[in-house]
Amino acid sequence: MAAIYEGQVVLLSSIPMLIPDRSVFTSKLFTFVIGPEKKAITLHAEAIAKQSPALHALINGNMKEADSGETTFDDVSEETFIRFCQFAYSGDYETPVFTLEPKVPSSTKTLSQRSSTADDDAESIVEAPQDDLAADPSVESVYEAEDSDSNDSVLTFEAKIVAPGDSSGKENISKTRRLRREMDRKDYDIEAARSITTARCEIRENSLAEEDYTPVFLGHARLYVFAEKWGIEALKLLTLHKLHRTLIKFSIYEARRGDIAELAIFAYSNENTPDLEDDMDALRALVIHYITCELESLIDAPEFLALLEQPGLFSRDLVKMMMKRIE
Repeated sequence: MAAIYEGQVVLLSSIPMLIPDRSVFTSKLFTFVIGPEKKAITLHAEAIAKQSPALHALINGNMKEADSGETTFDDVSEETFIRFCQFAYSGDYETPVFTLEPKVPSSTKTLSQRSSTADDDAESIVEAPQDDLAADPSVESVYEAEDSDSNDSVLTFEAKIVAPGDSSGKENISKTRRLRREMDRKDYDIEAARSITTARCEIRENSLAEEDYTPVFLGHARLYVFAEKWGIEALKLLTLHKLHRTLIKFSIYEARRGDIAELAIFAYSNENTPDLEDDMDALRALVIHYITCELESLIDAPEFLALLEQPGLFSRDLVKMMMKRIE
């Protein structure tokens, strides 16, 4: 199924939206005061508490927050927390959107070296074949009810040839049966609303050099950091999945190399993800793997040269990953 979203044709896959248990809606309300703007967001306590043991303790434990029904999250933005709320209620979250820059003077040619196999699993729309009878507008399909020897009603298919302009073929269908057939064929389109919601959560491939994907990359990355802090394993996995799918579909225009650099700077900030001596945080591992695969497209960017000169583990991890490219 396809839909138009932000001017693009989007192939829609069926994302199963979770239906919260009714106990969620009868649970007490809990207020989160978010970010420097102190935005108050009130939610059903159970929807949040079930996401991780840490959040369960915060809401239902012996701390003062459980008694007051309110807590403050200074270190998370409103946008990130709302995406978490979407996940808590539905199991998915709305994909961050890019910003559109003024026309860039550089070439529109992409530098990306990504393999064409990245899109091998893309869905395609196939029109189901029709048989000759169904394809012929002069044939009317009629289901006739007949009595068998056992006095049970059975349905048999009868194809009646109706000449153009001739309505005689319909004379044998009773008004009762025709009314029933109209009843059976009624269709209430519930897919339209679902398609809009699904499209908002879909991964979108960039198509212009003016599309700044920094907000998209950092939107997923910030939500990962929030999920890591509160031990929300399912959300961590979902953010990594969406960021991964975005990266492998991402066309690296010359003007967009800085978007990848900003993601690397965020991921390698020790305030966001920890420096691990003998291991690597999952977000860092994804980012450094991608950069290693696309290094030829990125290495001449001033943003990356500056990143290589900064202290920290980025250069170490890049060298370790580069060793895997050496036969």
